[in-house]
Amino acid sequence: MPNEGPGHAADWLAAHGHALTFTNLFAPNPEFPATSEFDGLLILGGAMSVHDEAGFPWMRAEKAFLREVLRAGKVTLGICLGAQLLAEALGAEVRPNPEPEIGFWTVRFSAKALEHPLLRGWPEKATVLHWHLDTFTVPPGAIRVGMSAGCATQGFVWGDGIIGLQFHPEMTVPMVEQLLEYEGHETAEEQEFVQTAEQIRARLKSMWKGRKLLELLLANLVAVHEGEETS
Repeated sequence: MPNEGPGHAADWLAAHGHALTFTNLFAPNPEFPATSEFDGLLILGGAMSVHDEAGFPWMRAEKAFLREVLRAGKVTLGICLGAQLLAEALGAEVRPNPEPEIGFWTVRFSAKALEHPLLRGWPEKATVLHWHLDTFTVPPGAIRVGMSAGCATQGFVWGDGIIGLQFHPEMTVPMVEQLLEYEGHETAEEQEFVQTAEQIRARLKSMWKGRKLLELLLANLVAVHEGEETS
């Protein structure tokens, strides 16, 4: 969606000499690139569910594209809805989370996931931004990234270069402000795992933690890709 851009990911990729191209699925007649035209894939978020194909027909084409990317063995990062689409493509179940999870909440990363090369350098836990209603089971053969008090599956790693994250490490402060407005969250009331707009703004200083996780992850994804090219 227009308010779900690559944020900090775009900054890091540009700073390290990587080109970034876009397929805007909200635009008329989106065209997917051939797998030979890119080295890695970043799948971002959106307000829709993976099951909303009737209302968003382009999702069928996107799901077919994801399966093609997985068969091609491209390094891939999915965030929020992107992670849910990726999980579904790998055989997981996507379903409503017991409660909405919106705001800054702590994720504890699993010891097994922290041993994976993609998570090299990550801490045992971090307070990061969440904004989702759905969740997913861990795909067959994948490793659970971690969990929070409000969501049992905060991500997964599959194989050497596939990772999905339920939380939002890519978001910038302006993106959060846009999301608050787009979602009409200014009048939202506090719930068990939902913070008010005021509470979210008070915690924006925590966003550097998610950005650090993302920078480490992108560096690790690039290292995996470069290792594949030279092997």
